[in-house]
Amino acid sequence: MNYAKYNPIEVNLATVVVKALILGAIFLANAILALFNHLDIISTPLQLHYYLMFWCIFHTLEFVTTCLFNNSQVDDDSFILEDWDIHSMNILCISEFAIRWYWWSQNPWKITWYAVGLVALGQICRTLAMYTASESFNHYIQREHNEKTHQLVTTGIYSVLRHPSYFGFWWWFVGLQLFMNNTVTFAVGGYVLWNFFNKRIQFEEGFLVKFFKDAYIDYRKRTITGIPFIK
Repeated sequence: MNYAKYNPIEVNLATVVVKALILGAIFLANAILALFNHLDIISTPLQLHYYLMFWCIFHTLEFVTTCLFNNSQVDDDSFILEDWDIHSMNILCISEFAIRWYWWSQNPWKITWYAVGLVALGQICRTLAMYTASESFNHYIQREHNEKTHQLVTTGIYSVLRHPSYFGFWWWFVGLQLFMNNTVTFAVGGYVLWNFFNKRIQFEEGFLVKFFKDAYIDYRKRTITGIPFIK
């Protein structure tokens, strides 16, 4: 595994350090607050602490997985922390939760294990997709075919799911909203995300058919996206 493929111009190490420290600090602070909650030392919104911890894990793994298995494509935004669409959904999610907590904080909170399961499933599938595809994975749609780094991956998780990183992100998001009991964010964000992936998959597969021709058409026939109502 060659860790020296990355382009130093694309990787501002100071930026990487700052982002990593911020994610680490948020994770640690919320882990401590969650522990104090369980010990009945304080009473704060426990769901929010876990939500922020899941959020930190996601962004950290985006960078770490890219760095380890797709080193030539790593940059200082491989955390995808500069994606304002994701931040908008986070703001909506936390705002909805905060409003409900303020007005109905007397409602007891129970761990919804099925929601945690969906979050874990989504995270595992996305990380596994990035690991399996290795240098063939990219956060951006490839409009030109680089035969050295962009291969048609049909093994592992890709033997079942055609776009496992999208599948993972979709169910990770759904799981988070169920975990937070957010009906508005679930409905609005779910539709926006579904519409985004629906259009993106159609657009991306146009290029994939162009690059891999019949091999991709045959592959598409025997796999699924795993996202509801997207073939």
